[in-house]
Amino acid sequence: MPPLSTLLDEHNRLVRNSTFHARVRTAFTRVGREVLAEDPQTPGNPLRVGLARSVLNPTDYTSPGYAPTIAADPTVSAVAAAGFVLNDPDSAQAAVTDAQILTAVRAAWDVIAGFTPPA
Repeated sequence: MPPLSTLLDEHNRLVRNSTFHARVRTAFTRVGREVLAEDPQTPGNPLRVGLARSVLNPTDYTSPGYAPTIAADPTVSAVAAAGFVLNDPDSAQAAVTDAQILTAVRAAWDVIAGFTPPA
């Protein structure tokens, strides 16, 4: 896998990109619906469901939301870095697939929800 983007690259190429925000927001909505349908006995379910309810009822569509968290995902960051084309501001986010964003959202869900699975 290519090297990760620098923090400034992640900020400029992903976090500030409105298309990336929209894609991440939609991924959180999709995963939120999955969480609401999961077995209530799933570890951390109350916290996971609380996050699902908050992402399904956003108060602000203009903020980057959780885009910074997903931009920092190692796979997302590396793919964006590899796909960046100078003078094409959308190239980095366009290189990241929807599947990669969804995987990053699912991986970050418990941490964002405040649930730490037992070791």
